Amino acid sequence: MGLGEDFSLKVEGLDRVLSPIRVPYLMVVAGNPGSGKTTLALTVCYRNCLEGRKCLYVSFYEDREKLFSYMAKLGLDLAKAEFGGYFKYLRLPAGSSVDTAVNTISTELSEGGYRVVVVDSINVLLETVKEDAGKRAWLLNFFYNLPTITNGLGILVAELPYGSERLEIGGIEFVADAVLLLKHRIEDGFLSRVVEVRKARGVPLNQVELPFSITESRGFEVWVPPVIEYVSEERGEVRLPCEPLRRAWGHLHRGMVVNMVYPADSDYRDAVLPILALAIENDMRILMISYKYPPQPIIESLKYRLRTLGVDEDAVEGVVSKYFKVVSLNPFGFSVSQLVIRENTIIDSENPDIVVFHGVEIPRAGVPIARHIKELYNQMNYLKQRGVLVIRIAAYTNRESYSLESRIGEALLRFYYDVSSGSSVRYKAFAYRRNSLPTIISSDELAKCVEESIEVIKKYTKKPSL
Repeated sequence: MGLGEDFSLKVEGLDRVLSPIRVPYLMVVAGNPGSGKTTLALTVCYRNCLEGRKCLYVSFYEDREKLFSYMAKLGLDLAKAEFGGYFKYLRLPAGSSVDTAVNTISTELSEGGYRVVVVDSINVLLETVKEDAGKRAWLLNFFYNLPTITNGLGILVAELPYGSERLEIGGIEFVADAVLLLKHRIEDGFLSRVVEVRKARGVPLNQVELPFSITESRGFEVWVPPVIEYVSEERGEVRLPCEPLRRAWGHLHRGMVVNMVYPADSDYRDAVLPILALAIENDMRILMISYKYPPQPIIESLKYRLRTLGVDEDAVEGVVSKYFKVVSLNPFGFSVSQLVIRENTIIDSENPDIVVFHGVEIPRAGVPIARHIKELYNQMNYLKQRGVLVIRIAAYTNRESYSLESRIGEALLRFYYDVSSGSSVRYKAFAYRRNSLPTIISSDELAKCVEESIEVIKKYTKKPSL
């Protein structure tokens, strides 16, 4: 394979930011102890092994058994890659002379056919030549030529002292194609990890700090925050399941944001029924992310309501399992940026057509309004770009938040109490869709919408496929 071959790190977020990577390519991964440098380097190494590219991992400190065991928990089966001949762990004594280390690595490279080489860490060798300018220059030249020797990817891991973000690694950062700095910070009381892209040759850098996580089974993951430079267009038309909503809104589009708001001291229990009917009518799958309740009570409540409204009991299970899935998140178990990352990761994995955020007043309450709106707008624009219909269900708790969030959405349905019938309490709704006149949906019309939605669901459940 010739020079200039396209290469991939196999870490999606980094590939999106750094691409195109064309070998020979030299990357420096720096950070404080425990920041994830070795995990990132081995993730790139292992995932390229899975593509048939051999990787040499050179270590001066890591114990083989501990390293292999820890990486296995993160989904990196180094032992299997080693057995298949695609991965080699080369341990050099920490006290090795520069000449011995360079000769050993060079011999291995000349015989192994490697495309990825990791040296972890270069501080060990740099320390031994810090007083010898000629030797240091010779060592840096060796590092610089590593990817040329293999016509592949060279990764140099560099250790920084605790609390320091200064790169003092002998000047190799100036000749490297990319320099990544792994950092920790405290955000909303949580440990937040970011990778700072300090340098990426030939790539315009718009976002230089990217959140990342290291989790069991999933390993090292980088998330590129969903900051879209333009406001995304909506997609295909979505037919509404009942006449009152068609009168108020006409229709919706994939990519729209709909806000459904009810009084803070109650819930509108039938809010999900028209959403389910809409999904059936347009063959769309729903993912609900709830901040209020765990999945099972929500699902059982929906099934119970469908049965009480006359949907065949045997068919309820099938229609709910096909069109409706619930994931629950504690919004205060994450920082704001971590919560958005977690939500978008779930959405990307499930690939739904409709995303319902349930109880959005809860995460909103713990964040300054300016920051909340910024995160919300970027996330909604990202989902709009994906063509996802977003429905946000919230209690009215704050006028400022309500006003700003209403402006972000394209359609609004706000429920009010209707006590005109005497002692009983019903709902009516204020409805608005962008570029149309607001309307009032009466209590009787809301009841009619529920009835028509149930008829859509019943019609579907009578199909032989269920």
